[in-house]
Amino acid sequence: MIDIGANLTDKSFRHDLSHVLNRASAAGVDHIVVTGTDIQSSEEAIEICSKYSNYLSSTVGVHPHNAGRAIDGWQETIRKLSSSACVVAIGETGLDYFRDFSPRPVQREVFRVQLELASELGLPVFIHDRDSGDDLLSIVSDFSNLKAVVHCFTGTSDLLTKYLDLGLYIGVTGWICDERRGGSLKNSVHLVPDDRLLIETDAPYLLPRNIRPRPQSRRNEPANLLFVARVVAEARNQALDEVMNLTTKNAKRLFSIA
Repeated sequence: MIDIGANLTDKSFRHDLSHVLNRASAAGVDHIVVTGTDIQSSEEAIEICSKYSNYLSSTVGVHPHNAGRAIDGWQETIRKLSSSACVVAIGETGLDYFRDFSPRPVQREVFRVQLELASELGLPVFIHDRDSGDDLLSIVSDFSNLKAVVHCFTGTSDLLTKYLDLGLYIGVTGWICDERRGGSLKNSVHLVPDDRLLIETDAPYLLPRNIRPRPQSRRNEPANLLFVARVVAEARNQALDEVMNLTTKNAKRLFSIA
């Protein structure tokens, strides 16, 4: 399995990252993509990946929450960081109208710039979308050859279909394991074609609620990817091994992971 989205630069991993990676490997996670959400975390993601280059890759980008704080010249910094051998995508970038931590026009501009950069560099995009209406769909539709994954999909089946019509991959997290909030996703994940499905933990967030016994810590980590895969397999009426194999193949193809 490949965890296509884990925030391993989070301070909660600062003191035991090597143990976290060992547990992930023991649980059948073959590779992890570490996400960058601003200049600092993108630099830190590259630094971590350089220490575990055979096991980790990274993204570099500016999250919509941080778009309003992006300083002059951020685009060129992201461009330079993207030349690192471990970088496999631009992002996390996109739109978030739920939190609105950054002005919406700024979010849209920062997102569009990163799509342009990804298109220029031939890199895929790691996309965040929450409550953006049709704004994100409208912007993405301007980029005909874009390769991208909608990370941590939590939307409706109608929105899912629109993403798929644009040729996007769909990333599924532990949200699908949440009996309180994940019912809609569990009922619609079968709509994702086999060649467009990806799985991720979004660690340290979204701890799968199907873990038994329940862990004392609320911190999620890549070793828990198996619990996501199990629910995805159940919801799609597929064997667990099939979901593990096809999502690994998809991740390797999208992110050019050897």
